[in-house]
Amino acid sequence: MSLDPQTGVRVYQFVVDRLDDRRREQYPDGLEEYETDWTAAHDLEKAFAEAVHADDSGTAEHLLQKLRTMAAPWQNHPHHPDNHTDGGRQLDDTVPGSQP
Repeated sequence: MSLDPQTGVRVYQFVVDRLDDRRREQYPDGLEEYETDWTAAHDLEKAFAEAVHADDSGTAEHLLQKLRTMAAPWQNHPHHPDNHTDGGRQLDDTVPGSQP
């Protein structure tokens, strides 16, 4: 994955969407866990964007990895960021050479 603000937003938005799904499934329970996880994802994405803008690639890479770790429980979801190209297109495993 590239180290640009759009990458951080893409992973962050995926995580937030899954957290929203989880919150709806667990309602009325799980609100505190949702808020904690949402805040963590938001803070990581913000710090990632700041590191990218500061050209601090080491910190940006570390923060992106933390966001990707948050997304890991949903690895098999069709919209998982690792299932898309850097251009945002979904990988097609029927096309030779389209696998990462």
